[in-house]
Amino acid sequence: MRTFRRAGAIMALALIIGCARAPERPVAAPATPADPGGQRVAQADVELKVESVAREADTLAVTYAVHNRTQKAVLLLDGLWDVGFSGHLTLAPERAYVDLSGGKVVLSRMLLPVPEDLAVEAPEVPAVTRVEPGATANRRAVVPLPLRTALPYPTGPEETRELSAVREVSLRVGYLPDADAVTLTQGKDAQGTPIQTPRYGPAVTAQRVLDSGPLPVTGAK
Repeated sequence: MRTFRRAGAIMALALIIGCARAPERPVAAPATPADPGGQRVAQADVELKVESVAREADTLAVTYAVHNRTQKAVLLLDGLWDVGFSGHLTLAPERAYVDLSGGKVVLSRMLLPVPEDLAVEAPEVPAVTRVEPGATANRRAVVPLPLRTALPYPTGPEETRELSAVREVSLRVGYLPDADAVTLTQGKDAQGTPIQTPRYGPAVTAQRVLDSGPLPVTGAK
């Protein structure tokens, strides 16, 4: 039986940085893990370098960068949304999805596909940020503690995990490899911030995913 759910449907544009190589296919393959010092461990056309994963008061913050080594501009799919009480969407520059399934902790800033058994009125599509050839986008992903499942579509029970029980965290960042080949819709969020969003179908097909691999957490206790 298919369920019907309305998902927040705007797309956000933001810059991200990390430390992993971009796979040659839309779905991310596991990347070589980064070393504790955040040094670059893989060379690629688009590179994710994670600088730090650390507790900051009552949040977990991941500082990272995405470097575009290609000859074309790319679009980061990292503009996630906050939904207000009135249902209005506001761009949240540091927000990340949180997946705690399978005993892992995965933070993601990307377009998450709608599950096959779920019908939605409007898929949740991030806004995009353009990164020119040779440029680097520096960003942070910040999530509240304790960690709680935060995903656009219900795929299982919500989980909660204290940071003291976490030893490793992975970061995933989605991007579109050819910015000029993507049709974007211009708009503004609830606060008037200009945004650009791609269409769900072409974006979910063209998306590439950078995966940092397991990263140690500083100050987890």
